[in-house]
Amino acid sequence: MEHETIISEVGHLLDKLEALVQSGRRLPWGRQVLVDEDAIRTTIEHLRHTLPEEVRQAQWIIQERDRIIQEAGRDADHLVSEAVHRAHALADDSEVVREASERASEMVRQAQMRATEIHQGALAYADDMLARLEADLGRLHATVRQNRQDLHPRESAANE
Repeated sequence: MEHETIISEVGHLLDKLEALVQSGRRLPWGRQVLVDEDAIRTTIEHLRHTLPEEVRQAQWIIQERDRIIQEAGRDADHLVSEAVHRAHALADDSEVVREASERASEMVRQAQMRATEIHQGALAYADDMLARLEADLGRLHATVRQNRQDLHPRESAANE
């Protein structure tokens, strides 16, 4: 489920909770309301099933980052191995050995640079995805906190 869809679903469920509170019967004293317990519990259960998807998405992002990093390591190892293999194949005489050594060193340097670029790209991608997820979760958390406070305004006032 996409972030926007999850946020929309959570927003819808919070609106439903708010509507249940608003449609509840007010007690003559204070700001207390009688609400349909089953409807509230059902809506809360739907919220519980919606929110863990965000957690699964965060876990997927971390796994994807780790996979990209491992792949970059394998690519770097392959490039280094190929460079060493080519260097040994070219080792017929001293001039060829010198050239091969220079080429191998350059290939190793390029492989290491490429591995570093891939690693940094994977980290940046994972950080970007986690930052978006953190922002989404922050908004969801703030909305849930506000709606919970709206459900218990008297308690909120007493705590202030």
